[in-house]
Amino acid sequence: MNQIPNRPLFTQLIRDTSSFRPPPGSTYIYGRFEERTSLVETWSTQASGVRFIELEELATPIVRPVTGGYPEFSLRQQTKVEGFLKSIGTVDLYLDITGLSFHVWAPLIKVAVNLSFNLKVVYIEPADYSYSLNPMRGEIFDLSERTLGIAPVPLFASLSDPEDQTVCFIPLLGFEGARLAYMIEQVDPPGSKIIPIIGVPGFRVEYPFNTYHGNEPALSNTRAWQKVRFATANCPFSAFYALTDVIETYESAYIKVAPIGTRPHALGALLKCLASHRPIEIVYDHPKRHRSSSSGSMNCLVYHVADFLNSNPMR
Repeated sequence: MNQIPNRPLFTQLIRDTSSFRPPPGSTYIYGRFEERTSLVETWSTQASGVRFIELEELATPIVRPVTGGYPEFSLRQQTKVEGFLKSIGTVDLYLDITGLSFHVWAPLIKVAVNLSFNLKVVYIEPADYSYSLNPMRGEIFDLSERTLGIAPVPLFASLSDPEDQTVCFIPLLGFEGARLAYMIEQVDPPGSKIIPIIGVPGFRVEYPFNTYHGNEPALSNTRAWQKVRFATANCPFSAFYALTDVIETYESAYIKVAPIGTRPHALGALLKCLASHRPIEIVYDHPKRHRSSSSGSMNCLVYHVADFLNSNPMR
């Protein structure tokens, strides 16, 4: 196992969110969704020499840049995504994943990394989540209207399981136990090779307990609770290293990762997929989020993704 000094983190924590300013000459890409994404309006009026580009999600997988006169494009066409990013004309790129769906920001990050942008990813923590008015088992918070079902993420292939390899399934857990149960039913991994990752510490002290409670049925039925690993909930790099440890433990298995927890954990899973020499399949169920699933904002986190990938020795 790698020692802590060999596992650097590249996170900038900004507690006073009103003070954040992207530097002049950079481009900031974002989406509007929950209340906390309104912070970008303040930043855009106070930042100097920064190009802000809002993306609107149309019918999957089409997005439309609201500002800047850029044409809409399909996220499934790599040449179109490359064309959009090349046309912004700057090397310093900030991608705010707070208000964008995973199927939107994942291909943008992949292409930005391939094009050697100086990429930084921004995430704004929510102050609170909305509790479900009619909670059922495995439902604590009112986060998703429904899921659209397992389907490939644009620019990330869904591969066939090798006949000579056993699947190792690594779900990065949030509060929605129904999503985990559905994933396990669809992927059908052996119970001994389900390795969940839970955010500890969480955004708030009680959140890890909520995660256990929300996912208790699936964790108990498969006995996967015995193999839980932990990674800081707001740190993609901590999730990256946790995934590295699991993948190194199961050297002969075919790896499937389900990023159904925090957005920072999903970013860590994506970075591991991009950096690994082994094939890693992203399994995703495409939830339709409630616009009121969270309220308020706490910390702003800036993840220096390009610096991390360039400096990380664990490729």
